[in-house]
Amino acid sequence: MREETGGKTTLEGVADEGLRKSMEASKSEDEKKGNIEGKDSEEIESKSQMKTAENVGTASEEAQAKTKDEAMNVPTSEGIHMGENTSALLQQQQQQQQQQNSLVNMEVLVMPEKFRVMDSFDPLLSMKQVRLILCKKLSIPFTRLGLETREGRPMKDSMYLTEFFAERDVVLQVVATLLQPKSVEYKMPSVIDVMVDSDVNGHPVVVKVQIESEDTKKKYFGGYRDKRNGLVYHHACTQTTRKPKESKIAKFHRETQTVDLSTKSVQSKREQGTQMARKDLFIDTANDKIIASQPYFTTEELISLKKEKALAIQCFIRQCFAWRKVAQFYHQKRNRLIAEKKKKELDEKLAKEAEQDKINRRMNPKSKADFDALYKELEAWKRYQEKSIRDEGGTDEQIAQALKELLHKEIKLLQTIDKLKIKARSAVKEERIKARLELMASPKEWLTAQGDYIEVVTPVTTRASELVQLYNGLKLRKIPARQRLDIILNVKFTVREFDCLLTRDIVELVNREQDMVSRGRSESSLSGLRLRLENLFLNFIETPEFNPGATNFQRAPYVTNKRTKLMTKAATALYARKVP
Repeated sequence: MREETGGKTTLEGVADEGLRKSMEASKSEDEKKGNIEGKDSEEIESKSQMKTAENVGTASEEAQAKTKDEAMNVPTSEGIHMGENTSALLQQQQQQQQQQNSLVNMEVLVMPEKFRVMDSFDPLLSMKQVRLILCKKLSIPFTRLGLETREGRPMKDSMYLTEFFAERDVVLQVVATLLQPKSVEYKMPSVIDVMVDSDVNGHPVVVKVQIESEDTKKKYFGGYRDKRNGLVYHHACTQTTRKPKESKIAKFHRETQTVDLSTKSVQSKREQGTQMARKDLFIDTANDKIIASQPYFTTEELISLKKEKALAIQCFIRQCFAWRKVAQFYHQKRNRLIAEKKKKELDEKLAKEAEQDKINRRMNPKSKADFDALYKELEAWKRYQEKSIRDEGGTDEQIAQALKELLHKEIKLLQTIDKLKIKARSAVKEERIKARLELMASPKEWLTAQGDYIEVVTPVTTRASELVQLYNGLKLRKIPARQRLDIILNVKFTVREFDCLLTRDIVELVNREQDMVSRGRSESSLSGLRLRLENLFLNFIETPEFNPGATNFQRAPYVTNKRTKLMTKAATALYARKVP
């Protein structure tokens, strides 16, 4: 049985209605998202048609189900001719299924946001078309999206999807990178809008401000460079109009030749005129002068006079230049002679000082090099004397006697050198001790945050300074007896703070010197006693247990010995009873 509605079967009407609805839906969707021009719009339309075909398939299935229900209620005698339409719809559904099976599944990883997008594409599409579809879907500008495979192979616009997969069932993994937009150089507009807070009525006001562009190159004010990225920043000046520079030199130093002319009538105070003599007029000629003309000066004479004067000026100028050159040569020669004289005097002075220093080093040698030079000179002198003795000739006994005398002289000279060596050794030792004590007693230098050094006096340096002053007082000679007694008594009271064998020896020597000074003994008899007292007190100063400042001047870690070991309280009390 057959049922017609407006010239069409029921199944066809349902299919057409579903197709129309799907087309309207796809059209509204395209209007929302925006159409792509050219080939790109055609590709989007093909995709929408695929969706429409899917909707049509769904609508056809619904129509088939509805017609089956109606066919069960309608008697078979009417005869429905639906075989051809049903076969066409089934064939269309098979084509759509094949088309869906032929699509390629693609997984897109968008970097650097790191989110994934799954979609299906026709394998015959080019990469440019795929990129356009992705940009439309992700709302990304076309120029900012770059595609490449998971292995890093770039997907150029001229390539096709078929070049990047081997099997259709495998999901193609693609990495989409968001490219940074190219920086566009900023150009200042000619007019800008500035919003002012409010006008009289309290409403905001927009004011148009015109920008004056300066074509001239601005002055360089310096700048700096960022070491991290190499960018260079320049200091800028304000945009206000520059004041014109005032010229210090007058550029127009001559007046113009154009003048304004004006005609005015002028009447002199006294009429003037000339009057010739005549019969009826008397003219006084007493003060008249007769002026005779001078000889005529021709142009040739003027030119010759100018040449003569020019030659005189040239001679004078050349003479002046010659005088200056002679004076320059004279001053150069004089300065050269003075410099040579000073250099000669300086060389003579340096040679004299070197010779005097050489003599002083021979007379008072101090270093090892001085003594080596003395030994070399002594050896050379000995060889010269031996050669002269052998060259003079004589008997063997005379030569032996002369060599014997030479040997005695050499021995005396060697003894003199040894004495000088002992003297130099003691002097060097004294200098080292003095320098060490001064450094021990000097204030500490601390470095501040500003980079300056400040001197700080600590209890350690104060203690060391007091002991050094006492040691320097002990080394004084030829001082009054009362002053000497005050010094040794201060030493005695200082060392009695610590009871050990060393301090007991110092106290005993102080008592002995005090007794001998009170008896009126001479200083020469006290020299040995005083030297021993100085050495013991120096040992006391260099002991870290008695002087904490000496800790930094020890060559090895200090270890208490028998002489510096402190006594017990009982031994100290017993010693105090015996020695007042």
